[in-house]
Parts: sequence; C-alpha cells; structure tokens
Amino acid sequence: MPGYREHSFDPNAYSEAGRPMRPYNWVQWTGVALILVSLAMNLAYLARDFGWLPFAPRIPSIAFAPLILGIVLVNSRRHPATDPAPELAAQRRRWLIVIVAICAVILGAALVIDFKGA
Repeated sequence: MPGYREHSFDPNAYSEAGRPMRPYNWVQWTGVALILVSLAMNLAYLARDFGWLPFAPRIPSIAFAPLILGIVLVNSRRHPATDPAPELAAQRRRWLIVIVAICAVILGAALVIDFKGA
C-alpha cells in the first residue's frame, strides 16, 4: 500500500484553540450544569463539615468527576486562536528567552548549592 501515507501528516501537531464558542449549544449547557452539580456537591460537603447538613457526601472527591466532565463539555466547541497583537510577537519571544535564561541560572545555582551541601 504505497499511497496510504500523507507526507504532511504530523500526529503531534495541533492548533491552539481560543475561547469557547458562543452561544452555547446543548452540549456546552450540559457541561455548565455538571459544573454546577459539582459545586453544589462541594458546598454540601462543606455544610456537612460545619454540621449544617446531616446527610451529604462523606468525601469531596466524588464531586471531581462531574467537574472534569463539565469542563470538557464546555470546551468541546472552541474558536480558532488568533494572536491579539502580532506586532508584539518578536518582543514576547525575546522576553521568553530572557526569562528562561534567568530561570536556568537560578536552577543551576540552586543545584550547585545543593550538591555542595551548603
């Protein structure tokens, strides 16, 4: 099968997404509802800790699954990303290089201090 491969295909390539599309569709509103359910479960857990509710979840981790699923559903439709200031791209790149260099120097100094046993 010599013709099944695309030479321009990169499995690790992705396009950066922008903010969620509006107006929300039913899938995104379902995500909002799941986030609110998760928030209510966490508030019920806190109310149980304060003694305000005798019946409530005993562990807060059960509210984690609806939260994650809700976030995924809200972000299911996103705008394509656009650079808000393309004229500042070179300046941002320079700042990024400077900050990475400073962090590398600090990390190197921390490693030297740590290995010397100071």
